[in-house]
Amino acid sequence: MAANEMSKVPSLLGRRPQKIIENQLFRRQRSLKLSARAATLDQGDDGDDTGNDKTYVVLIFGEKAKLTHCEDVRKIIHQYDIKTTLEVISKEEKYLYLTASTDTLLRLADEAELTKMTTTGSMQKFNYHSVSDFLLPGMTVDDIVRFCEAPVLIKDVVKPQLLPYIRNGIVEELFPLHDIEYLEKFGFDWRRRSLPIEHIRNYFGSSIGLYFAFTEFYTKALIWPALFGICQYLWSINLSAVIGFYVIWSTIFQELWKRRCAGLAYRWGTIEMSSLDKPRTSYKGKEKVDPITGKLTRHYPMRYTYIQMYCISYPVVLLCVVAAAYFALYQFQIEAEVLADFGPDSWLLYIPVIVQSILIAIFSWAYEKLATFLTELENHRTRLQYERHRVNKWMIFEIVNNFFSLFYIAFIIQDLKQLNYQLMMQLLIFQIVCIAQEVGIPLLAVIKQKFAKLMHKELDEDKLSLVSDVSRYEQCFFEAGLDQYQSTYEDYLQMCIQFGYVVLFAAVAPFAALGALINNVFAMHIDLFKLCNIFKRPFARRTKNIGAWQSAFELLSVMAILSNCGLLYLLPNVRAFVVQHFPSMPNLSFVLFEHLLLGLKFVIHKAIHERPRWVRIALMKGDYESSQAYKNIRKFNSTKKVD
Repeated sequence: MAANEMSKVPSLLGRRPQKIIENQLFRRQRSLKLSARAATLDQGDDGDDTGNDKTYVVLIFGEKAKLTHCEDVRKIIHQYDIKTTLEVISKEEKYLYLTASTDTLLRLADEAELTKMTTTGSMQKFNYHSVSDFLLPGMTVDDIVRFCEAPVLIKDVVKPQLLPYIRNGIVEELFPLHDIEYLEKFGFDWRRRSLPIEHIRNYFGSSIGLYFAFTEFYTKALIWPALFGICQYLWSINLSAVIGFYVIWSTIFQELWKRRCAGLAYRWGTIEMSSLDKPRTSYKGKEKVDPITGKLTRHYPMRYTYIQMYCISYPVVLLCVVAAAYFALYQFQIEAEVLADFGPDSWLLYIPVIVQSILIAIFSWAYEKLATFLTELENHRTRLQYERHRVNKWMIFEIVNNFFSLFYIAFIIQDLKQLNYQLMMQLLIFQIVCIAQEVGIPLLAVIKQKFAKLMHKELDEDKLSLVSDVSRYEQCFFEAGLDQYQSTYEDYLQMCIQFGYVVLFAAVAPFAALGALINNVFAMHIDLFKLCNIFKRPFARRTKNIGAWQSAFELLSVMAILSNCGLLYLLPNVRAFVVQHFPSMPNLSFVLFEHLLLGLKFVIHKAIHERPRWVRIALMKGDYESSQAYKNIRKFNSTKKVD
């Protein structure tokens, strides 16, 4: 690209932008610029060789970093055959672009023990010395390492060595760059009936891919209770039939999702992940020889983790749960005072419910920070263990925070009309808060884009001479100002709480599923838009299922059986029927009915295997091929010794 052409590229001078609107404006300009550049290359323009290597990861140095620090970091990275390009624009702007050859990525994939599909159709751990075994029809060597895996492979070998520089503020940020051309696959299309799950996984990794697969699966499953709820309202279906329907629906939904998840995890090579996986970067411990692998790994005594969990974490969780229950009960006291002062027809009666719903959102945000802090102190070894314990704390609090007032109305006050009103009001405000969070920021960014033009200036000639690739520099400069995507925790939590509103009191809230369905249709597209446009591209995370969230959904479905059976038993006609036919054991009849439904749920759970048959066969085939390969190696070694 010529200097006079590069001088026309818009840029911001000074520090990196922190406003989303500036990044949104750049996103569109960058897309147009890439299209123009691709057209130029197609016409025979060779371009600059410096920009031909794909930049996987960008490392940004802080203001206190000196050139000697930059060179030290480069030397560390070069030990792993990773190529680097250092650009020092000014004292505040120092960038290190990381790329790697295909051979280096394949070697790192072998060390990371990534699971890949072989030419025989089974999934095996990748072997650098048998690349041909993983070349499926139509594939090249460059296609073996997926789009989402290359940045992670580089980060996993580099980041542990750079931790001292990160803690000292010499290295400020480390993140992968977005691929603007690949993002076009995620554009909204009314004709598309499902999300591009495979493309999402290929770009963002299996963790985010599974989240969108679950969201889509759950949203489609909500069609049935939404239709049933309309029928329930129009024809006043018997509540025992309603409860039976939700027991069957919730159980089949969860069991079918397990099968869907197992199929995805197998194709993505994560189904056999275990607690023996690599420890988290923030895991603390002393270097010791691992008794299984014989390698030096970090070890931390489990007794200290248990002491932290049972002596500090869970007592704090209990205090938070008690506080949440107290505030939920305090709402009823305020509501009673308003009723006594202003009468039952006053609009002021809406205020306590609205305030309670807002407090639920605030407490949820504050407790998420606390749960993260407590789980960090417990120092769990792997990310899967960390996530499970964090979600367990989170769900204990969230169940009380969101549903305690509803249980109080249902079984203490025993006012089903008020229960319906309270539930729908909380669900409505919950959905509004979620939509406001997901839509508000992107909408504000789009509305104010035109004002961001005033902040742009031309790139001066002095800075141009220091930049080897203006397009790469511009993209790095602007994406550094994007927010960091944390994880799918908050998104899963929204789905889980929403599921609770749908099933826990389905007997008196027939339209809860319909409201959830409408919300989710828009929410999953908004989530995808935010990932592509509002946040930095996250490093991909590997996972085999949705983890502790699966247990959370199962817990809510069991609670739904108990709560709905309780609501049924509270109906005057049902209670009179039970007393008339079972005068000696009215309460026992409720227990028998509830156990009958739990038994039905258990039978469905056992009848549907959590892994499809083709997955089980494929896993057994992979084990058989591994054992045969091991036998052949032993046979070859013994023959070689004899010779």
